Amino acid sequence: MTLFRRPLDILRSDPRALVLLLVLIFGALLLGMGTGLLFPGLELPTLVAGGVSDELVTTMVTNPWLFGTVILLINLFVAALAGIVLPSLVVPFLGIPVIAVYMFNVGVSIAPSDRTAAIVLIPHSLTLIIELTGYALAMFGAYQLGRGWLRPAYLGASTRRHAYLIGLRRLAALALPTVAILVIGAYYEAFSVVYLLPQLLTA
Repeated sequence: MTLFRRPLDILRSDPRALVLLLVLIFGALLLGMGTGLLFPGLELPTLVAGGVSDELVTTMVTNPWLFGTVILLINLFVAALAGIVLPSLVVPFLGIPVIAVYMFNVGVSIAPSDRTAAIVLIPHSLTLIIELTGYALAMFGAYQLGRGWLRPAYLGASTRRHAYLIGLRRLAALALPTVAILVIGAYYEAFSVVYLLPQLLTA
């Protein structure tokens, strides 16, 4: 239980910041969707480049376990680690606007601009809620790290070096619930795409 109590204590340490980060990431997604509705066909770059073969796509959409694993690796290592954590280790808070821009671009790409896109959002809405919550936990860790580095007293430290170490430990403590949430989101997304979405599209 200690593994879960510690993250809860960290999240309770600054609930206002946590709420603001949730509003930021969900707001970026919704703003992107609104932009996509206003400008159908608009394509923006994301953190994930193209280059996936048709054969791999076919294999993934027929094997939900493989599909879910690929989604998890992208969400965990590309979005959470490379998009949020690593930039924030170098420049305070940098990962927060990076992931916000990414989610804006995702919103543009999934905007319900036609019937098919609207149907896709029915099961995918839960996916987005789960995955963005996971990203928000990583953002909160990056926020605490950055604010502690700029203002050590925020983390109860007397020096920036000490505050940075405390921030790193808090970031690491939030890794477990972040990974757990992203695992749930990835495999739900995969199974919903493979089994649920085709039924909705043909209904």
